[in-house]
Amino acid sequence: MWFATRFDMAATLSSVEQLVVNATKQAEIFVEAFYAAQDSSIAERAAKVQPLYSPAARITWNGNPIPYNDLPAFLERMPKSLHEVQAFDCHPISGSATGAPPSLVLSVSGQVTHGDNGPPSTGTIHARDFDFLPRVFSQSLILVHDPTAPPIGAPENGAPGSGSQYRISADSFRFC
Repeated sequence: MWFATRFDMAATLSSVEQLVVNATKQAEIFVEAFYAAQDSSIAERAAKVQPLYSPAARITWNGNPIPYNDLPAFLERMPKSLHEVQAFDCHPISGSATGAPPSLVLSVSGQVTHGDNGPPSTGTIHARDFDFLPRVFSQSLILVHDPTAPPIGAPENGAPGSGSQYRISADSFRFC
């Protein structure tokens, strides 16, 4: 009996470890695609970013709720950006009885620079002079698997369908 219990625990641990490895791979693909879309030109940004969200997504940007349908207009008003992701952490959310891929909790931190004014020069300093200075950010995302969504991100080894089919269900962005 002891051996059977230990064996089952080892099998479970292996499947949990595999779940974490798969979640991390999906998170890497998603983070790269998401921040590349955020940093695309202002004219292209909305078309690249909005499809990464589920239509029922709850979005909060620095404490301000943004309805999904208002996301394109919000993104078009944002200045040019450059995100530098310094760390991310991802955990699968257990509970899928259907065998579908789990939802993921993704925490990202880094620096973001908004605007294209360049660093402040000597002389008179205005508030807009600081737009180009990097700001620390933290972003928490809940990703849900959407089997009907086209894969995003760079496919692994060019294999078709190996990109991420995760979409954002909840997003909370904050400057630190």
